[in-house]
Amino acid sequence: MVKLMRPADEEALSVRERVLLLCVASNTNWLHAGVPGETVTAMIVKGLITPDGEDLALTDRGRAVVQAMLPDL
Repeated sequence: MVKLMRPADEEALSVRERVLLLCVASNTNWLHAGVPGETVTAMIVKGLITPDGEDLALTDRGRAVVQAMLPDL
C-alpha cells in the first residue's frame, strides 16, 4: 500500500521528483529537464500529479507540496 504524503513530507522527495513537481507547476517540459518516465509513474502513484490529457497536472496534494517547497510564494 502506498503511504499518502503530507505537504510537510517534501523533504522525502528525491531531486528528480522535486524537479518534476516544479516542471508540472510551471508548465515546463519535464522531458527536457531530464526527468525519466519512472519518476512520473512514481509521482502518479504517490498522488502528487495526475495525467491531464497529453499533459500532467498537480493534484491538490501536489500543489500543497509545491507550496511547502516554496513558502515565500
